[in-house]
Amino acid sequence: MNKRTVTLETHNAIVMATAPLLMVVPFLLSFSPGIGLASFFSGCVLIGVALSDAAPAELFAGIDRNRLPVAAHADFDRALGAVIIGLGIAAGIAGGQPLASIFLVGFGAAHMAHTAITRYSARGAS
Repeated sequence: MNKRTVTLETHNAIVMATAPLLMVVPFLLSFSPGIGLASFFSGCVLIGVALSDAAPAELFAGIDRNRLPVAAHADFDRALGAVIIGLGIAAGIAGGQPLASIFLVGFGAAHMAHTAITRYSARGAS
């Protein structure tokens, strides 16, 4: 049985709490500048996607605010998880940085797992 138990709001809150790790850890663990920049950028994009529908629509009454469609949000989450895993693999192979590789592949895998259990629709678990 495929049960998706995490709501999109909870998913976004968890992403908002964990994505800054992608922005801080490269400096703490002395990643190479290229890997650090890509990791920082990935964290920024994750936060941006999480914020894309964080505010309730009532706050924007009378303002034409286009929200990110839910299907696009799910696709962005899957793609970003895959990109972070790929970045970790590249850091290990080309950059020779095993610590960066372990962190990025682990973070990407955790994000993909979290995305897999997120319910992206208002209907029942799908």
